[in-house]
Amino acid sequence: MKQLKDHEAFETSSLIGHSARVYALYYKDGLLCTGSDDLSAKLWDVSTGQCIYGIQTHTCAAVKFDEQKLVTGSFDNTVACWEWSSGAKTQHFRGHTGAVFSVDYNDELDILVSGSADFTVKVWALSTGTCLNTLTGHTEWVTKVVLQKCKVKSLMHSPGDYILLSADKYEIKIWPIGREINCKCLKTLSVSEDRSISLQPRLHFDGKYIVCSSALGLYQWDFASYDILRVIKPPDFSNVSLLGFGEIFALLFDNRYLYIMDLRTEKLISRWPLPEYRKSKRGSSFLAGEMSWLNGLNGQNDMGLVFATSMPDHSIHLVLWKEHG
Repeated sequence: MKQLKDHEAFETSSLIGHSARVYALYYKDGLLCTGSDDLSAKLWDVSTGQCIYGIQTHTCAAVKFDEQKLVTGSFDNTVACWEWSSGAKTQHFRGHTGAVFSVDYNDELDILVSGSADFTVKVWALSTGTCLNTLTGHTEWVTKVVLQKCKVKSLMHSPGDYILLSADKYEIKIWPIGREINCKCLKTLSVSEDRSISLQPRLHFDGKYIVCSSALGLYQWDFASYDILRVIKPPDFSNVSLLGFGEIFALLFDNRYLYIMDLRTEKLISRWPLPEYRKSKRGSSFLAGEMSWLNGLNGQNDMGLVFATSMPDHSIHLVLWKEHG
């Protein structure tokens, strides 16, 4: 905590290897995936800075990966699935009429979801590429889709149910998901009636709470009741975006700094300077790394990636916990 307060907890490094704009980032278990306009995706070991895999793809607007495969959403209006080991395209999902800005998938359900500039969310069979359903109702680009298990009981869902969240500039829509084709929107959340306030593209959902930031502040909804639990208004909040939200800390940033907020006091306790990174209205070109420390520092979890963002020179700027010698 002292190192955070003294702005000494972090260090920075860069990943260099792409030859055009890096549009998409996704982080998991010490590995960072980057998707670029140079028609490639790369997988990096954050601790060493080494590129483990590089494969030829289409233009990537969104990426998500696991040990075997990479799923990419593209500006060419399609989604594709690739095999890391061979670079082969194993599935191509065609049907959107606008760029695909966000993807999520679940192997257990054999489902892939995609959010697009055509204002729709599509639900696909991951293994076959068949479109199972097109969810309509958004009136803006769908910039974020999140597939997550529900952890609370309510009138509309039980613990263990899969839930799909889709977000555009003004609204978050909640959908039940499963093997059924008929999928009706359970609820639409917004922070203002008149669409004067737009939501930031980052959306946090852990199965219990939905959190999103806007120019009015940070909104936290209870997922069981859909009630707004609290609105946090840090000073000078108009340009601050949410990166991560835990039980104790929230990770935020603006054009100049990364901020850590203590959610118990709602005060900013630390900041770290950021370079002139590439701006993204869709929130795909920056992300938080390890998240467990947001639930409280335990002496073990202050390590690894904190934040990554893509730079105008096509490199990726990393903020890491300092190695304590």
